[in-house]
Amino acid sequence: MSKFIEKTLEDGEKIIFKGRLHWTFNWQYTFGGSLLAILGLAMLIIGLTRPETLFTIFGTIGLVLGVGFVTWGYFIRSKTTFAITNHRFIQKDGILSIKMTEIPLFKIETVNLYQSLWQRLFKTGSIELVGSGGTNHKVDYIQEPFDVRKILTTRMKATHDQSQD
Repeated sequence: MSKFIEKTLEDGEKIIFKGRLHWTFNWQYTFGGSLLAILGLAMLIIGLTRPETLFTIFGTIGLVLGVGFVTWGYFIRSKTTFAITNHRFIQKDGILSIKMTEIPLFKIETVNLYQSLWQRLFKTGSIELVGSGGTNHKVDYIQEPFDVRKILTTRMKATHDQSQD
């Protein structure tokens, strides 16, 4: 998951927390693909127990497409990872083409947390990092956003205290 992030660490830098997007990020692929795969499997079973070629063909197509949707959803979800180190926040997006966002912890002024009722039920939410100079970076569909916010603010305070010594 974070081998790319681990390769970008500086000397003396340690990963404090590794995160990824919540499964609800791709719920439509998981739900739709699972439903299509179950329907395809049911049609395939009917087609194999009766001499109905059409059920077998549509069942196979439905099963393959359903598994394909679930796999594609996992692929999309796995392309985004992030980490909090003792020096910075790092986010990696992409698999073939990669975009990496880094924000030094001493540059972060505020950590905002957004969570709707739906997100509270599934323990997901959004974190927005407001940096010096008014720059913003928002990460949606974070697993356990309160834990991520707590780790960030604790590390920000430790970084700030070290810079004043």
